[in-house]
Amino acid sequence: MKKIACLGPKGTYSDIASRKYLEKYPEYGIEYYPSIIKAINEVNNDTIAIVPFENTLDGFVMETLDKIISDNLTIRSQLNLDIDFAFISNCNDIKDVKEVYCQFKAYGQCLDFILNNDFNVIKTESNIDSFNRMLKSGIGFGAIVPNHVTVNLHMPLILRHIADSKNNETRFFVVDNNKNLNEIKDNYMASVVITSVVDRPGILCEILEGFHNNKINLRSILSRPDKTMMGKYNFFIEFNLAKAQKNDFYNLIDKYNSGKDFKVKVLGIYGEI
Repeated sequence: MKKIACLGPKGTYSDIASRKYLEKYPEYGIEYYPSIIKAINEVNNDTIAIVPFENTLDGFVMETLDKIISDNLTIRSQLNLDIDFAFISNCNDIKDVKEVYCQFKAYGQCLDFILNNDFNVIKTESNIDSFNRMLKSGIGFGAIVPNHVTVNLHMPLILRHIADSKNNETRFFVVDNNKNLNEIKDNYMASVVITSVVDRPGILCEILEGFHNNKINLRSILSRPDKTMMGKYNFFIEFNLAKAQKNDFYNLIDKYNSGKDFKVKVLGIYGEI
């Protein structure tokens, strides 16, 4: 059976995203891993990974981006989930809470709530890990958890909808090791990683000029250390791509790669599930 590797255990938002994927591709089974890195490490010819990539409030998940680049994986598709957090505790009064379990990305999404209550935070790898660790702790502990796990939950203290904004959404990437890219369709997006071979003023401007001249609308640009030497970076660029831009896009990539100043690799061409 084909498998989906995702951040577990059951009940995480990665799990929910994977189950949404199963609605369209029921031939897959889900296997859970204790971290995003370990989930991505499982990608092979029979296993894809569904991993969080970007959150409305807390930005990019750097672990995901770096692993996609370093492992030479392909972004196959994306899907979005609404995110809603709650606070639970075995204390009756929030003032009696000593320590709070919180997943490392949830921390940035609920920062106002955390700071306003002056919590001592213990960071975890997943929201369900936070939930389970709090249940096993003694009096004086709390946890920031997905709101859906509080349904039918009986705890002394439950505070719902605690994220810094009601408009909270996480985008997940489906990644595999198939090097063949999807065909470009309207309303698709694409990502590339650009590695500079030389270091001189204006190199990034030259890269962006090609996108501008071909009327390709950029969505985001991010620099990441390439982890070989200090001061050397990869540039991640994501952009909208229409079917009518197919030839211009591939000609631009070929032009970049035929030069000596930088190299470009297409990470994926993808639509939303």
